[in-house]
Amino acid sequence: MLRLVKVTGNSMSPTLEDGDYVITKKPRRLASGLIYVIDHSELGRIIKRLGDTKHDRCFFIGDNPGSTPSTIIGAVERSRIIGQVIWVIGKSGLRRVSTAYNK
Repeated sequence: MLRLVKVTGNSMSPTLEDGDYVITKKPRRLASGLIYVIDHSELGRIIKRLGDTKHDRCFFIGDNPGSTPSTIIGAVERSRIIGQVIWVIGKSGLRRVSTAYNK
């Protein structure tokens, strides 16, 4: 099932910009470096890149150095992942999401 989610904020800039829309799919498996939409227990719906997994806990980071640090986000249960971002609809049109971010 595909979902359309609006990006709010600049924590994933330059990959995702405020006002972009992302198309997500339910992930079959998780992979470091991919971007996911998360239903965070305290922060609400956030979009972040998966940094690491340990057991059933996931650790996420933003692409923007000024985004909420992973120490604040904390460990996220896998069940809170809503979808994997696969496409972005932005000012320049539709584009596939890159699997890696090069700073």
